[in-house]
Amino acid sequence: MMTAMHTAFRRIEAGASEMTPSRSPASVGDEPDVPAPATAPINQAKWRNRIRATGTVRALRMQETPTGSSLGCEIGDDAGSLLLVFPGRRRIPGIELGARVLVEGMVGLWRRQLAILNPYYELVGD
Repeated sequence: MMTAMHTAFRRIEAGASEMTPSRSPASVGDEPDVPAPATAPINQAKWRNRIRATGTVRALRMQETPTGSSLGCEIGDDAGSLLLVFPGRRRIPGIELGARVLVEGMVGLWRRQLAILNPYYELVGD
């Protein structure tokens, strides 16, 4: 299922470190203001269920394995914490300690811990 959130953003040219809307300047303002879907507290993450949550990056770790590397990112809110896993990535611009992120994805298990593998993410302000 493709949502507007997945289609509204694209990577900008090489060397840039943020996401940007992919629509043209002519279309800005053509869409009505639609509220973003609600987010859930992180402690409501359940195995094999989708979640949309906002949290602060609490820990980062890069793991090397025989099959490649992966970046692990633990985010948390007042209710709990959740692991985000980005296989094949050593670093993601903007994902750093203290950054606030909005994430969405299917919750699964990664080394016996609830995690989202390759989540949709968006850097958000305070």
